[in-house]
Amino acid sequence: MKTVKIHIILYCLFIFSLLSCNQKKEQKIEQTVNVQPEIVLDLVDLQSKNKLGKDTVVTVSNDPVYHKTKKYHAVNALLLLKNEIDLSKVDIKNTLIVFECIDGYKPEMPLELFLKTNSFLAFKDVDAPKDSNWEKIIKNGNEMNADPFYLVYTTAPTEGQEYKWPYNVIKFRFESKSKNIEALQPKDDQKAMKGFALYQKHCITCHAINGIGGEMGPELNYPKSVTEYWKENELVDYIIDPASFRHKVKMPKLGITKQESQEIVGYLKYMSEKKTDIRN
Repeated sequence: MKTVKIHIILYCLFIFSLLSCNQKKEQKIEQTVNVQPEIVLDLVDLQSKNKLGKDTVVTVSNDPVYHKTKKYHAVNALLLLKNEIDLSKVDIKNTLIVFECIDGYKPEMPLELFLKTNSFLAFKDVDAPKDSNWEKIIKNGNEMNADPFYLVYTTAPTEGQEYKWPYNVIKFRFESKSKNIEALQPKDDQKAMKGFALYQKHCITCHAINGIGGEMGPELNYPKSVTEYWKENELVDYIIDPASFRHKVKMPKLGITKQESQEIVGYLKYMSEKKTDIRN
């Protein structure tokens, strides 16, 4: 009789263990399903599939690129985003929208702020010369156009850095606000933190550190930090006024002080000890 009871107990324990194991597997499968992949909107691809939305003409007063009132053929960028993405599944307060451009420029802004704007993807300049989509843009002696898209607003301020007005845009990418901060923030060095804040404000849209950031300008830290092959005083001066070093340089004058430039260099020196192999 005791033997039978022992067998029954062992059998129950086996069934319980099996059910528990299956439950854990189901939880793992459910967790895997709920993990959201990186969200990227390929604007050129959507255009080729005629999925951008209805064309309209918008007027932008004091356009920050052309520095005058401009009119564009455009589509509603906010409506496009809402049609392509289920925003109910996005943590809006903790998400950045990154605008990827042909030349590697990657400006970003809070998704929450972007959703409050009247934003449009311009694809043609009403004032463009015949046989062209755009009036030429002249910047630091360089001539270019805005193909394929120029992000504009009808109600946002044209001054300051809060709103981004990128041209040559090809993709919208959505990233966690904490992703870059966790990887690049010097939490153990308050002095370097000042430079980090300035780097985030002025540099990350064009330059990467350990592969994080824009690709318009050179990577600043891997495999060699820029502080390892530039003289420190010249690097500080270059950041303040790039055109004094290079003719037709693409890097703009940032409007920062020598002290602020020194703080950026201090942060770059800090990160030179924090290299990461971006291939892994």
